[in-house]
Amino acid sequence: MKVEAIKETIKETLKQMIENKDIEIEDDDLFYEDLGVDSIVIVQIFLTCQEKYGVMLSDELNLLEPISVNILTNLITTKLKEKGKMIN
Repeated sequence: MKVEAIKETIKETLKQMIENKDIEIEDDDLFYEDLGVDSIVIVQIFLTCQEKYGVMLSDELNLLEPISVNILTNLITTKLKEKGKMIN
């Protein structure tokens, strides 16, 4: 699994779930602060990524901490590396 592919999946999932479909999502944009998504959308994104990549992220989800595409990508890649499924 490549890092850029994971980032694109997260960005596409975000775009599908937020009201402003024309928004440009940058890797460091914070979901709450910069993109204005709520906790329900964040949980849905985590669940989508869990299902798509076959990793457990629920123990990593803390809705009080900032989350961005890069932060979520790092969580996923860490979990994939633990399972021996990560390819740069």
